[in-house]
Amino acid sequence: MFEIIKLTLPLSLAAAFSVSSILGFFTIMVAKEKPLENGFAFMVGGILAYCAIIIFVLLPFSKAAPAGAPRHAEMHAVADFILAGICFLLVIKAFFKKDDAEKKKETKMIGGVFAYLGMGALMRIVSANTLPPFIGAVKDVSGAHLSIESSVILCSLIILISMSPMIIPWLLFLVNKEKAIDLISPASRFLEKNKRMLNNTVLVVIAVYLVMHGFIHLGIK
Repeated sequence: MFEIIKLTLPLSLAAAFSVSSILGFFTIMVAKEKPLENGFAFMVGGILAYCAIIIFVLLPFSKAAPAGAPRHAEMHAVADFILAGICFLLVIKAFFKKDDAEKKKETKMIGGVFAYLGMGALMRIVSANTLPPFIGAVKDVSGAHLSIESSVILCSLIILISMSPMIIPWLLFLVNKEKAIDLISPASRFLEKNKRMLNNTVLVVIAVYLVMHGFIHLGIK
């Protein structure tokens, strides 16, 4: 189990870095109306989306082989290479994207808690930075053929780490609102200013790691 944690930890940390989701969450937390309630709904939406992704990933890969059987290293390696290829394609696409598309658009949420719940889920599902590493981490858990209890614990840990950039500020906001805003405001400005560079850097790092990960599955180091 410790070996699986070592394999999934870098991917879980990479999945945590979704600039768009973090900026959206920060915007909610500095709003005047119900920041704690709406921020919590946003986080729950992301967690529910991750649970759905986990089920979607666990079903095919957990059936790849029963416990004690060969782990189908080739299939896992191919999956890693495909995820890495998606990351590289997204980076290439970003280089050809016009700067006008990067301008911040003023949006106003309509609705209550359920609107923020849906927004949190959607932003995690469509996040280019989140999906490849998150799927890669869950895939490794399912491929390890652990007990149900161990798989649940590991998947919960992956979700917790991936959502930590929101969970930690939310808890800080719960304890000390002024201190939380003092930290969120400069962090939000930095992320907004360097959004494209940060996204591309993270995608390249994720892609390289997934390629190395794929070769490890094939026994090539």
